[in-house]
Amino acid sequence: MKIQYQLWLIFSSLFLIVCFVVYMFVLSTYEQRLQEGYEQIAIAQGTPIIDEIKDTYPYTPNRSIGYLQRYSEQVNGRLIMLDHNKNVYADSYQQLKSNTSLNLTILERDTAPGSLFIKTDPFGYVQYTLFPFQKLDNKGYLLMIQKADQLYTEVKAFQKWMVYTLLIALAVFFFISYFVSTWFSKPIREIIFHLKKITPQKRSFSVKHRRNDEVKELINALQNMVEELNLYDERQRRFLSTSSHELKTPLATIQLILENLPYVREKEETFDEFVQDLSFQVQKMKQMVDQLLHINRIWDKQLNKNKLHTQDIQRHLLRSFQHIAQDKQIVLDFDFEPVHLFVDRALFLRGLDNVVSNAIRYSPKGQSVEISIQQDKGNIQISVCDLGIGISKEDLPHIYEPFYRANDATAWNQEGSGLGLTIVKQMIELHKGSITIDTVQNEGTCIHLFLQNT
Repeated sequence: MKIQYQLWLIFSSLFLIVCFVVYMFVLSTYEQRLQEGYEQIAIAQGTPIIDEIKDTYPYTPNRSIGYLQRYSEQVNGRLIMLDHNKNVYADSYQQLKSNTSLNLTILERDTAPGSLFIKTDPFGYVQYTLFPFQKLDNKGYLLMIQKADQLYTEVKAFQKWMVYTLLIALAVFFFISYFVSTWFSKPIREIIFHLKKITPQKRSFSVKHRRNDEVKELINALQNMVEELNLYDERQRRFLSTSSHELKTPLATIQLILENLPYVREKEETFDEFVQDLSFQVQKMKQMVDQLLHINRIWDKQLNKNKLHTQDIQRHLLRSFQHIAQDKQIVLDFDFEPVHLFVDRALFLRGLDNVVSNAIRYSPKGQSVEISIQQDKGNIQISVCDLGIGISKEDLPHIYEPFYRANDATAWNQEGSGLGLTIVKQMIELHKGSITIDTVQNEGTCIHLFLQNT
């Protein structure tokens, strides 16, 4: 069932329940107020009768009957005098014998004067009113029995009016709730309509919603999701285009070398140079393919975290980069606190290798590369700083994109593939960490990796 009809049903059901409760409460209150009014009238009628008949009690029952018959016509009801035991003393209808015991609910009450209304099928409401009186040491009661047809009629009329009124109100609310539920669910229908229009070829989502509520948040979230999907597609297309181009370049070089290799076979020096170039291009392509596979597989990799001491990291970096740094007359300056990192060793070292490799590659000869690991309140900061070419403001937002290389980096060094920082970013995100870059063009760059040491 659609939300629109669910809301309609819920609103209507709740209003129906409220109407029923109001109906029962108001009807009961109205009937009680009417009974109180009839009770006051009966008490006003019975009080003067008590003053007349109590002098005939308890020694002249015939005289009492005469009074009762006369006043019975006035109040249009039956009057019965009761003795102190609430047995019959005198009956205006002369149908009950003296000392007859009556089985009436009102006689069980201690409070008097008061009325009790009994609903009967043949007579409607019957009103019983009991009055106590005292003559010297003799206590007696006057029981007044009257038909309350008018009370029954008024209650029925009011009940009928209430039913009609509530039915009209229910019908009005039924239509109002339909429009309210339609209005309330309209944004959801619009969201569904626009979502159904999204195709792999066309992804656009734009829904206007003025209310600042959860629906607005949902619309914003869906818009961001569609934008991210479009951006992802764009990156995928650019990635495929760039990767195919990057792979095509060494392939073209390899093809050119192979085509010319037979013609330089007689020239040993040239032949060796061609073979070295061929080996270099094959190695470059192998490295690029390996990095591509690593980028695609890294998100499926289960982290195997273990403790890695900073001394082990320093030994690894010296073993990997000491000779390369010496060739460029670059000094590797280490500032490591003696702490343990809880990381996936292979993945972390591969990412750190990319950062250090870039720092050495883009640093001028005779400079230094500073590598530090510091601990602060349970967090580990790994920083790699160089005095190289830096990164321009225009290039900085794109440096994590696969194959992206700044113009300055391309002019400075042709060996890079543009995949190193992509791998670093993936590695740090898999470890629930973060990465920041401080850079000034032509002055140097500091890359900071932050990890939680847990």
